[in-house]
Amino acid sequence: MKTKIYQSRFVAPALMLSLVFSLAAKAAEDHESTAASLVITYQTAPGNRPALRQELEKSGVRQFQRWKDEGILNNFRMLFSRYADSDNWDAMALLTFSSRVQTDRWRKIEQTSPAGLSKKALALVKTIHTTPVSLGRTRSATDKPDHSVFLVIPYVSFVSGSDYLKYADGYATPQFDGWISEGVLSHYDIFTSTYPAARPWHAMVILEYKDEASLARRDAVETQVRARLKEVPEWRALSDNKKNIRDEKQVVIAEELTPH
Repeated sequence: MKTKIYQSRFVAPALMLSLVFSLAAKAAEDHESTAASLVITYQTAPGNRPALRQELEKSGVRQFQRWKDEGILNNFRMLFSRYADSDNWDAMALLTFSSRVQTDRWRKIEQTSPAGLSKKALALVKTIHTTPVSLGRTRSATDKPDHSVFLVIPYVSFVSGSDYLKYADGYATPQFDGWISEGVLSHYDIFTSTYPAARPWHAMVILEYKDEASLARRDAVETQVRARLKEVPEWRALSDNKKNIRDEKQVVIAEELTPH
């Protein structure tokens, strides 16, 4: 009997310790599988915009696709701003990773190809900004458009990243989902900055419209969907309070680059 009591005093802590290690391993596994992302923006002199776009279409997008095929990237998109604007970026790369293994491999690529650019592209670029982000929310329509137009909207947030996503769930995504239902929006992403201190933006919304006609209907559809949502008291309260949550910055109209 004493032996049994003696064993029970040590078996229980051992089981508890095993449980702790199991939970820690599970947490590490969950963290490992959480997608990380980078938003990289590139700016060039106005006179170099055509050359930069050509280089990105000729070799840049192909190189990112090779890295994706090799498993270094989970996914990527390369956007180019429609208009020359010294206050904004000219090109933007959206990179997502599915594990720490991928992010570590990307770190090594950065040592020889800063921001994923070729030597020719680097010679054309004057500034690069890389923002580690989390992909907070995303949704796609069932049909894939052939002639997408993108609106990239940065925000300065006055609340934490988690509270911003709660606001987005209550205010922004119901609108975006409504625009998808109305047939004008094809896809949306909401990114939040991982290290927001001193960054010019803390959250970024990327809206993919199906085509030019869909973008032209933006204001009309927005008014239509908001009129319905105003009947929901919780949504209306968030709408009335949104200026205390975030401040919208300059919107960029962009197109997706494909290899040429």
